[in-house]
Amino acid sequence: MRPPVAAILFALLTFLFGASRALADFKVWQPDAEFGETALETVGDWGYDPLSKKSDERSFTEEFERGVTPFWRTELELEENRLPGPDNSTNFAQATSENLFQFTPRGEYWLDAGFFFEYGQSMLPDTPSETTFGPVLRKEIFHTIDTVNLFIEKDLGNYAGGRPNFLYAWETRIDLGTSIEPGFQAYGFVGPLTHLTPLREEDHRLGPMLFGTIVALGPGALRWNGGVLFGLTAPAPLVTLRWQAEYEIHF
Repeated sequence: MRPPVAAILFALLTFLFGASRALADFKVWQPDAEFGETALETVGDWGYDPLSKKSDERSFTEEFERGVTPFWRTELELEENRLPGPDNSTNFAQATSENLFQFTPRGEYWLDAGFFFEYGQSMLPDTPSETTFGPVLRKEIFHTIDTVNLFIEKDLGNYAGGRPNFLYAWETRIDLGTSIEPGFQAYGFVGPLTHLTPLREEDHRLGPMLFGTIVALGPGALRWNGGVLFGLTAPAPLVTLRWQAEYEIHF
């Protein structure tokens, strides 16, 4: 893709889908290396709650992706976020290297499997860097596409916390074979593996999503999804709007 076209498309995606970034990406990874694909992606969210201390959480990312081999996809991600509360501001928080390793060809075994690993370098003072890793699993059954991410997150550096944390993401998409399909997503931050916190102190969110594809958009295609997540536990805001858009080409 010619650089001016790529820049215009990426700016348009960011303008259309907004800007924000929270404590973690609201993104469900798929176990596909997408060999030969180059993509630009933005992911964002905005949280609202009647309590001001839990409201106005925002996040967004800008990502450049490349399917390098049939089993390895790598991404460079820039992340900005705003923590909830009335007096916080949006900051450039992290530069992240993300990698997805595909273990099985899609549909050839009972389960599609991959592994995710990232390193995020903090851009803020007195803030730890982090690493996140874990399996990415997908099962297609009864006209649904079901994907789960089971990740461990560990702070790194002088300001790191002592314990690794467990977090998950789940996506079910109804495979209708249409350009727009319904489904749902769930996200959770459980906390330290060695010291499980009470459920009321964990962050769990669940809600409906729409998934769509616009094919033959210039030299590539635009894949998008978005919807609303409802807070299931006290730490989560009442509602979180989330969106994701990816413009991809193959060469």
